[in-house]
Amino acid sequence: MSRMDAIYLIGDSDTVNAFRVCGIEGFRSDPDSSQQTLGELLARDDASVILVTRECAVPLQETINRVNRESGKRVILEIPGMADAPGMGRSLTGYITEALGVAL
Repeated sequence: MSRMDAIYLIGDSDTVNAFRVCGIEGFRSDPDSSQQTLGELLARDDASVILVTRECAVPLQETINRVNRESGKRVILEIPGMADAPGMGRSLTGYITEALGVAL
């Protein structure tokens, strides 16, 4: 059995670039292509945490709920994107702390 320890992000370009600075591999996507991107990540053995920006998560709610409910191997977390509603703009550290639950 392989060890699952990778964190991936599905989101807009700005959010993907911001998380890349911290070593998190991201996949640029939009609501129209996010289902395909998520499917590709779920097929990987090493994806233990998948972060999805709110915009990209809209069409994925059913899949996110199913995976989080049925899979003991991984979790999908919805996070704010860099371009979310006013007042959401924070430092990169704030986004990562919220997404991972770990203070940097």
